Amino acid sequence: MGIVTLITTRYIRGSRVLGFLSIKSRLSFIVMMSGVSLLVVVLSIFNGFQKQVKESLWQGGPHITIENAYGSGAIYDYPKVIEHLQSDPALKNSIVSIEGNITSHGLIQSNNNFNPIMIRAVPVDSLEKLIENGLPNFPRLYQYNREEIQNINTKKLVVIGKEMSAIYGYGMGREITMAVPGGRFTVERGVQVNVQTFRLAGLFKTGYYNYDSKFVFLSLPVAQDFFKMKDAVNQIAIKVNSLDDLRATKGKILSRLTEENWNQKIQDQSSFSVRTIAEEQENFLAALRLEKTIISIIVFLFIVLAALGMVATVHSLVRAKRKSIGTLKALGLSSNDILLIFTLNAMIIGILSSLVGGMWGIFVASKLEVIINALSEIINAVGSTLNPNTWTNVELVPKDIYYFDHIPVDIDISFIFMVTTAATILSGLAGYFPARWAANLNPVDTIRND
Repeated sequence: MGIVTLITTRYIRGSRVLGFLSIKSRLSFIVMMSGVSLLVVVLSIFNGFQKQVKESLWQGGPHITIENAYGSGAIYDYPKVIEHLQSDPALKNSIVSIEGNITSHGLIQSNNNFNPIMIRAVPVDSLEKLIENGLPNFPRLYQYNREEIQNINTKKLVVIGKEMSAIYGYGMGREITMAVPGGRFTVERGVQVNVQTFRLAGLFKTGYYNYDSKFVFLSLPVAQDFFKMKDAVNQIAIKVNSLDDLRATKGKILSRLTEENWNQKIQDQSSFSVRTIAEEQENFLAALRLEKTIISIIVFLFIVLAALGMVATVHSLVRAKRKSIGTLKALGLSSNDILLIFTLNAMIIGILSSLVGGMWGIFVASKLEVIINALSEIINAVGSTLNPNTWTNVELVPKDIYYFDHIPVDIDISFIFMVTTAATILSGLAGYFPARWAANLNPVDTIRND
């Protein structure tokens, strides 16, 4: 406590003589503060964007899928495989749900054309769970016909994405024709195609555009008849508790499936492969991380630029206060005290700019949607006043492009603490080197020459 008091006393005494509140110091404070607040806002938006996209991905499909690379790819005794995995104590706490499903490419008819889609069939063991979004591998229903959807296990009914409905103009109750491969491939006959007509009973929405525009869902019994896979599936879908443990859970599943002689018949007819959703979306998630990293570096360089400006500020301050420095040293102030005073001055500017910039950045990030909507209204009001006949209202963040109901913002306090700490350290380093030059000045020369 005595050391802190001594340092504070010496800093106050020296700063009174030197007078640090120059215009350049204020400018350095403003630039540093702006850099910190900008970095907080930008990274909060990117964190929110990544979080929203990941939640949409995780909601849309299974986290881990098991497939059979042997023969036709069908898994005939899949209930035994599920039972074998569920009996492993190491997996019991990691897995939320595990069930067989059918996932395959298909074609959907639109006017006179057939367009490629993905078809996924999952067990629907409860109509109430389906309506209340309680089925682990069935996406959240956006709209449905209750009278029809209760027959989803017995009639040819499908649920498609909201975006697919908009693309092809499919309304509730519409007859939809789909085609899938049927039977084995032969050289003489090629690929056999099975074509059936289904009725649209509902729409779903995950928030992930590619999913909502490409997938068609139906119940497992209906799909087994459609794909001619009686009592079989081509995937085992797994949902896990924590998405951070995907790799570890995958390793446990592989170990369990490759155990010797747990079921010789299944092992002879199977060659299991395990894939996680992170691996399926690896390129997309890597692009998000790279984009965030590049933006962070660009904005952080703004803070570095402010630190370099502080070097010039402290250096010019030392040149302007050479006589005062010489006087202080002649009165007994040591070189270390001079070094401490100028370094602390830079660090105090850094601390204040970090605190103010961090708080301002949190405020702007939390009110970002309100601010952007207000700016949109102002722009539209001015535009409609200047050009009432030709003006078209603008939307600064178009929801139909970014596919979000709101601007995603995730404020990470630990990251903000890291940014403010880095800014403070950079400020201290920026003040240290000019301060060393000030500390090494000869008091006699400075007083004589100035």
